[in-house]
Amino acid sequence: MDECKMKILGKWTLVFMHVTLFICLVQEYGVAFSIVNGTSMLPTIHDGDRLFVNKLRVLIDCPKIGDVITFKDPSQMDRFLVKRVIGVSGDTIQIKHGVVYRNGKMVSEPYIDTHIEDGDFGPITVMPNTVFVLGDNRHRFASRDSRYQSIGLVPIKLIHGKVEFILWRPSFSAFL
Repeated sequence: MDECKMKILGKWTLVFMHVTLFICLVQEYGVAFSIVNGTSMLPTIHDGDRLFVNKLRVLIDCPKIGDVITFKDPSQMDRFLVKRVIGVSGDTIQIKHGVVYRNGKMVSEPYIDTHIEDGDFGPITVMPNTVFVLGDNRHRFASRDSRYQSIGLVPIKLIHGKVEFILWRPSFSAFL
């Protein structure tokens, strides 16, 4: 092979290596795509929805109240859950008569279609480096979330990413 062809081949090999490295870094630290299996986030997120998850966001910033996040299920580490952040470090969360209170004030939740049907809970103070999460589906036994011992307060280190939008729903696409 002549020298000119070797230089061209070398440049394309270098480009290919850079693109491959970039794709690997984006997959590992940038974004993820997730398919929802379950109804714990109804009416916001439906069974079968495809989610766009921003993994970089949780590396550079702590989750905020109202963020919809994915995280490793503490009771089954090979499984991910999707829930909404209701409380962050230092917040006191209580559920009375189906209504969520944060630091003694009623939480406005326009994204739900019913009050919590599972009874009262708390109060509980969110420990440092953890968040309190609830599913948007507040019907009886519809969501396994921070109210249950199997989940509890979710350590920040288990958070996989922030759901930015619904990439595809079997019936339509929607933004959160």
